Order: sequence, then structure tokens, then C-alpha cells
Amino acid sequence: MDFDFSDDQEMLRDTVRKWVEKDYTFERRRSIVKEGGFSKAAWQGLADLGLLGLYVSEENGGMGFGPVDAMVVMEELGRGIVMEPFAAVSLVATSLLNAGDAPSAALWLQGIAEGKEIVVLAHQERKARYRLAHVETTAKNVGGTWQLTGIKSVVPAGTHAGAFIVPARVSGAVDDPSGIALFLVSKGEKGVAVRGYPTQDGACAAGRRRLRVARTRDRHRHRRALRRRRGRDGQAGRHHRRVHEHAQAVRCDDRHLPGAAAPHCRCEDAA
Repeated sequence: MDFDFSDDQEMLRDTVRKWVEKDYTFERRRSIVKEGGFSKAAWQGLADLGLLGLYVSEENGGMGFGPVDAMVVMEELGRGIVMEPFAAVSLVATSLLNAGDAPSAALWLQGIAEGKEIVVLAHQERKARYRLAHVETTAKNVGGTWQLTGIKSVVPAGTHAGAFIVPARVSGAVDDPSGIALFLVSKGEKGVAVRGYPTQDGACAAGRRRLRVARTRDRHRHRRALRRRRGRDGQAGRHHRRVHEHAQAVRCDDRHLPGAAAPHCRCEDAA
């Protein structure tokens, strides 16, 4: 077996490295920290290189690349200690959007690839202690409208995200791996509150993000629930776990730079 990187992957590495060296110097990073830990210009720079659409299909304006390509990109972004939430948006959120069946997913994916939209996974809860199956946030279907109630913590890029992918419990006990569904909730939805704060690595975060009865009325809008494939309880939870493990594996490639692998932005939902 050939474990060497392909010529295209080496070209990708060279492109990202040159961008970091030219547009993300330590002086630029310090200024971004002072400005709040997120740079729209840097984010658009990543989009212009096509990196934000790494996992987005070509038909949705992306590159349609795979995990090895993502590893190459992460290594070079880690080399420059880039704070912008590339992994949270371009690896985790896009993977979940690709796996879901929300009619609006294609629009969000296109927006991510263009650098116009930020969508992140809001899954952490205060008592979860990093247990993905521990979900206290609930979702109830009331008259055809999904209503979410709960609090989410440490969500990447919470203050800059336009939408959140929110795991919520539709059945079962708090720690039951089954009964978890994923919902796509717009930041502008009534009841969603976000409070930003800086993280130790200088990036941005959002805490106490609350989902106070966020609704998903129309199946053809952003708030449409990202239901489990084939409608089976637990499948959303299993896919959520696989995406999380995949992202962690890719991020391990910047392990030689301690600051690079630190959490970027975080947030909490309550409804």
C-alpha cells in the first residue's frame, strides 16, 4: 500500500501553508485576539481557497474531498495556530448536514462553502461530561411543530453562527443512546439567546446559549429537523458519535502544536 500523499494533496498543503505564512502571521493573530477572536477576513480567505467547502460536494459549490485532505489542511492550520473554527464548521457541521435529510441543507452547505454562513454543532451540556449520549435537551412535537427546550454549552463559534445543529431527546432516559434526534435551528429563532466570551487560546466562544422553545414549524425551512435515517431511534446519535470521532482523529494531526488543538469557540442554547 502507498501511504505517501498524492501530488494534489501536497499542492493543497503548499497552498494552505503559504496562506498561513502570508495572511495569518503572529502579528495578525494577536490583532484578531484583540478584536474578539474571530476574523471575517480570515474566514473569507479560507473560503476563497476552497477550504470551507472541503467536505461539501461539488454540486453544492464545494470540493468534495475526504479525511486525508482534511488532515493535511488541519496540520497546516495548526502550524499557524489559526483560531477560526474550521474543524467545527467544515468537518463536523458539513458531515452532519450531508447525512441529514433537511431540504434546506443544500443551501446551508453552499453558504458554508462560500464563507457566507457558519453552522456549528451545539451538543455539549453541563452535566454531560463529554458523554455524547447524555442529552437533557428535549424536543416535543406539538401540533406539527417541534419545540426544543434545554441549555447547550461550549459550542464552537456560537456568536458568529447563523444556525446550530442541536441534538435533542425525543424519547428515552437522559443517558439513553437511542431517542436522540438532530435539529437545525436558526440563530434568529425566537427563544435562542447567545452570550459570547473569549477562550483561553484567544478565540471566541458563546456561553449560556439558551433555546427557549425554539420551533421547527415548516419542513422546508432551516428549522426542519434533521431526522434519523429511516426514522429509527438512535441512528442520529450513532452518526453524531461517528462524526465526533472522525473530527477528533483529523484534529490529532496538529498534535505537535499544543495551542492549535485547543477548543475554538463555544456556546450554550436554552429554551
